[in-house]
Amino acid sequence: MIHHLVKDALENLDDPTEFDYLKFISYYNLKTMTNEIMVKEEYLALVN
Repeated sequence: MIHHLVKDALENLDDPTEFDYLKFISYYNLKTMTNEIMVKEEYLALVN
């Protein structure tokens, strides 16, 4: 699920380097460290 959310968020940005994972985590109310790690890993996987 996080994969699809991050992918959609990146598609809506003109420049993927503008992705702010803290705003993303706050918007989707993700509270655990596991969620934070998963968001970071998905972002890096999609950007690279």
